[in-house]
Amino acid sequence: MNIRVEAEQLRKDIEEEQNIKLKIALFGQPGAGKSSLINRIVGHTVALTGVSTDMTTEAKLIEHEELLFVDLPGYGTSRFPPNKWMEEFKPEELDLFLCVFSGKFHEADTRFFKELRAKGRICLFIRNKHDDLWEDGKTTAQLEEDITGDVQKQLGESQPVHFVSCRNGYGLEGLVNAIYGALDPAKQDKYALSAKAYSMDHLAAKRAACEKMVYKFAGVAAANGLNPIPGVNIGVDISIMMKLFTDLRKSYGLSDEKVNKLIPSLLPLGKQVLEFSSKEGIIMLLKRYSGKETGRQLGRFVPIIGQAIAAAAGFGMTLAAGRSYLNDCHRLAEQILAEELKPEGK
Repeated sequence: MNIRVEAEQLRKDIEEEQNIKLKIALFGQPGAGKSSLINRIVGHTVALTGVSTDMTTEAKLIEHEELLFVDLPGYGTSRFPPNKWMEEFKPEELDLFLCVFSGKFHEADTRFFKELRAKGRICLFIRNKHDDLWEDGKTTAQLEEDITGDVQKQLGESQPVHFVSCRNGYGLEGLVNAIYGALDPAKQDKYALSAKAYSMDHLAAKRAACEKMVYKFAGVAAANGLNPIPGVNIGVDISIMMKLFTDLRKSYGLSDEKVNKLIPSLLPLGKQVLEFSSKEGIIMLLKRYSGKETGRQLGRFVPIIGQAIAAAAGFGMTLAAGRSYLNDCHRLAEQILAEELKPEGK
């Protein structure tokens, strides 16, 4: 196949892939903390807290990278009886449901779950505000057991309950892993790319998803060849490389603000990540890897990028530069997470 044809097809694939969002719907009683939970999942504020959906007939949409959160309005109310609700919001078009509650599990939630189950949809149960769990004479473990038992009794089947606290972060690692595991393999990359990592395992999944992105963007950048690299007899589409580096930083949550607030020991690597994300920094990296051969590292990626692109003169250079920047972002994210996971006071 012609390299131009391959490049155009790969560019379309990238655009289509990024335009298709992973849709996660949240439902539950007002005040359960759905907005706070969304913010915790992505790692920063994207949803306004304290905004109720019980008095509206419209879903609230919150978009973040390749995720689309759908905060659903009240179910089974006079405004939205069950049949009308299902017709309006088409649950079959949503990828995953999160039932969020912070007090007693309600009958309306049970009815909604059974409707979803009948339509073959997957639902996770999340008891938020774990830090408020208290009852005289009972341990936290006993209270968790009571809540889980009540949920399972109402549902009529065994379902795990994920206990979390958006205030202190309790249970978020387990919840993030549960969401990832509940998704189809084709959707897991989108979640790994866009959700905040609370564990090294999630960071590893994020890196694997980012690596696929590096191969695709590097292929298009090499095939387009719009900008001659000074001192190198090869042209590269710098705008594609800049988009790649920006997307890598976003995936790891490495904004300018966050990097500039790093502790002193992490600042040198952080400054390097910022420096190489500029046009001048990218050209510097490309020149460093000029003449770089792809060698045997392509493997399973050849069918994705195409034979002609894989053999392009500049692909080894763009790929090496992209992988180098990915390594820097990942290494910095690992060090940041290691600091976050340290017990308080250490």
